[in-house]
Amino acid sequence: MEKMIQTIILYSVFAVGFLYLLHFTLRKLENILTSFFYEVSQDQSLEKESLLRRLKRQKVATTLEEQKNRQLALESEQKEVIFLEEIDQLIAQNKQYEQKLHEWENTQPKQIVEVPLVETTPHAPYKSLSSYMNEIFQQVFIQSEEDEAKLFTEAIREFDALVQTEKIRCALPYKIILQLFEMYVPEQLHLFTQSFQKYNDRASKLHVKQIYQSSYLSPEQKLKVMKEEGTLDELDAEFIQFLFYMMTHYSYRQTRSLYRNFLEVYNIQFYTGLISIRVASKESANHFEKLWQPAHKSYKTKYLVEKELIGGVIVQYGSKAIDMSYEELIKRSTEKMEAEVKL
Repeated sequence: MEKMIQTIILYSVFAVGFLYLLHFTLRKLENILTSFFYEVSQDQSLEKESLLRRLKRQKVATTLEEQKNRQLALESEQKEVIFLEEIDQLIAQNKQYEQKLHEWENTQPKQIVEVPLVETTPHAPYKSLSSYMNEIFQQVFIQSEEDEAKLFTEAIREFDALVQTEKIRCALPYKIILQLFEMYVPEQLHLFTQSFQKYNDRASKLHVKQIYQSSYLSPEQKLKVMKEEGTLDELDAEFIQFLFYMMTHYSYRQTRSLYRNFLEVYNIQFYTGLISIRVASKESANHFEKLWQPAHKSYKTKYLVEKELIGGVIVQYGSKAIDMSYEELIKRSTEKMEAEVKL
């Protein structure tokens, strides 16, 4: 009987201990789960707060943009009203001036002026200046034969001025392009252009565009990322320096336009077409070649001997021509003299 009582007591102690241990374990598990779900709810609340702050900033920016647009629209309407008022005033003033002019013309007496008749002598009939073309032509030819070198030099100077004007026209608004062509010799320009072309092809890819347009990276970091990704492989060192300059001064879209302008200037500088040079004789062609060759070795030329030119030279460059022939020079002089006589 005593053993049975002891056994019951022992089992009771074990049962109570087991229940206490189970209760302790459940409490710990409850604390762990409570802490986990609390952290999860905290992360979600932080994310919600971040989204709310971004939404608020976006709303403020949108409101400011709307206010700016309304202000611009209001200023535009005000300017339009002022402009229309000024036009109305000018129209009214013009009507007043026309009315006054009409009144003044009516008040002026009309006089008939007789033109005196000038008698011409039979020994000096009227002749236009163009009728003296052949005489002037012979005089200019005789006098200018020895000064042919000056005429050729002037034609070459006009050709250089034309090329420079075309380069400036194609380079604008990026004046830095003209500085590049002044800084580098032809060999360096060829390498520079090849690198520029390779980079322009690679820049059309989306990941390169994203790197260039990134607002989180400095120009140095952009170059570093491009170098790591292989965008700068096989590019000239001079061009990489220029790429850094473009990153600090131009947007992605502007660099694409700058490349097109650079290529146009490059095609003018290293013109691959055929330049036609028309002269009156082979001797003139040799004379012109001596003056032309030193500074224009890169151009391809073709000489055409046309005896009807009599003298001078015509340089045909693409669709443009520099006409320094005797016939053209005499024509200009004759037209100028006729204009002065008429005045």
